[in-house]
Amino acid sequence: MSAAGNSQGMLGEYLSLFASTEIFVFVFMEIVTKIETIQRVIFKKAEMRDYINFIVIFGLFSIFGTYIGIPTSYGAISNIRDLAPMVAGLVGGPYIGVAVGLIGGIHRLFLGGESAVACALATILAGLLAGMVYRFKKGELLGVVPAMVFAVGIELLHGGLALLLIRPYSVALEIVTTAIPGMIIAVSLGVGISIIVIHSTKELCRACYQNLPPEK
Repeated sequence: MSAAGNSQGMLGEYLSLFASTEIFVFVFMEIVTKIETIQRVIFKKAEMRDYINFIVIFGLFSIFGTYIGIPTSYGAISNIRDLAPMVAGLVGGPYIGVAVGLIGGIHRLFLGGESAVACALATILAGLLAGMVYRFKKGELLGVVPAMVFAVGIELLHGGLALLLIRPYSVALEIVTTAIPGMIIAVSLGVGISIIVIHSTKELCRACYQNLPPEK
């Protein structure tokens, strides 16, 4: 197959990833934010069982983010796995983000492949760093554009970890150049959509939660 044919095939795969990702993320967030236990976490009125439910739901979302991806070189997958721990961390803080990242990361580790360790670590760090942003912002949710920029940074970190941990370097470079560009676009758009939906939920449901006592 010619180089042009390969490029067109890769572009088609990326477009498919973008389309399926953004449709899924929008539908998922629309449904999830209607669940009262998720709303209580968003409004900081949650109890322990609400956090557990939140972690399980978003952890499963992270796992699904692996399966919705496109296989690339050496067992790597261009995917949206980091999206769920990022959103969880931005909404619920570092403990929630890390817990969701651990679910998605450990699952990815068990799938194996040259990039398994780097990808698992990147997913956990995505939740941790998003949670640190939550702490820095004192619980205030990021705007759409800053959240998308943050997501781009996380996926660049993901690529950097792959280059650092995968050997030989030629394999790492091929994995990064084939998988990371699509992930940067898909994940940043997905985070942007998620933030829009969460902001909309906060506006629509604010009156329902403003008189409830804060979380203990």
